[in-house]
Amino acid sequence: MGSGSSRDGSSENVQQGGGVKISKKDLRYFLKEIKEHESGINAVCITPDEGAMITASEDATARVFDLKNETYVSVLRGHEKYINHVVCNTDFVFTASADKSIRKWRLDTGICSKTMKGHTGAVNRLHLVNNILFSSSYDRTTRCWHVDTGECRAVFEGHKLGVYPILYVEVTDDEFDRDFSDLENNHDLLITGSVDATAKSWTLNTQEVQTTFRGHQGAVLSLATDNQGEALFTGSQDNTIRSYDLHTGKVLRVFDGHQAAILQLQVVNRLLFSASADHTVRCWVTEFGDCTRIYKGHTHTVGSMNVKNGILVTGSGDKTARAYDAKSGACKRIFRGHTCSVNSVILHRQKLYTASNDGSIRVWDASNLKEGMDQEEEVGEV
Repeated sequence: MGSGSSRDGSSENVQQGGGVKISKKDLRYFLKEIKEHESGINAVCITPDEGAMITASEDATARVFDLKNETYVSVLRGHEKYINHVVCNTDFVFTASADKSIRKWRLDTGICSKTMKGHTGAVNRLHLVNNILFSSSYDRTTRCWHVDTGECRAVFEGHKLGVYPILYVEVTDDEFDRDFSDLENNHDLLITGSVDATAKSWTLNTQEVQTTFRGHQGAVLSLATDNQGEALFTGSQDNTIRSYDLHTGKVLRVFDGHQAAILQLQVVNRLLFSASADHTVRCWVTEFGDCTRIYKGHTHTVGSMNVKNGILVTGSGDKTARAYDAKSGACKRIFRGHTCSVNSVILHRQKLYTASNDGSIRVWDASNLKEGMDQEEEVGEV
């Protein structure tokens, strides 16, 4: 199904399109390319059993990619406009589209079983928590849906401009089975970030704003919490990260150093990683706000990253992905070959999967990353 190419050492497998020149050295870690989407891939997710990956595209389709056989097995077709985001559980895939709808698809058959309508603007992000699904929209609201029935259970209104990142914080430490969709008895928190330069926390049982987190001078584009669920981190278009007391909204500190917007945040133990449009990723100590490492080398926006097992993987507008030793900062491998920006990176077992605006997935050898030779000195210590 569809087209694919793989490494065999022959010159015809060396792509020259899009202004990308690839040497034999670049092919060293390249395993395979699969291109079936007609336009760029905007988002990717992986199933809980790690058996499949779902890609969501500008071409208004999502596709299910079998990770064992490394082939697409089904096409999720039905949206009228491009898909912004995708999430999944064991049995279903959920897609958010610019056509103002969310669709629920059977993972095994690719059949659409529900269409969730209610938003009056493009749906930007999804966040799946047990049997409830949250969606954020350009229409300035966030909605909560029941996963099984598709019923809209709550609408969170209060932002003055479009809503993008969503975060869920469990407050209830209940050892017994919970019905998350019983919102009246759900005391957990929903966190939303908006173009209006604020983040807000909402109590699910009242659907009211608990705290508004102020201080940024630009859109809030990314959210994260510490492992204890006590501090909230916000990344903004104003080039800064702020940390707040999650419950009171008090500003704890400002993380200053990036020279452009912060697009993604990830907390790993006591460290905070931030990916930015300034071409870098930074590592911070969450408690003190000290920047301990700057990962350099990209020549365009770093729009995606993932820290896993001591390895930082990044995807960039410069059409490459990179792997760094997260502790030392050494760049261990550079993955060249895409002809447009790399929008998603997934490190799975001994392989790296990169999804690009060129519409393709590329599969790379990511084995022995820590033991490999450093590619170049592209790290800054602070």
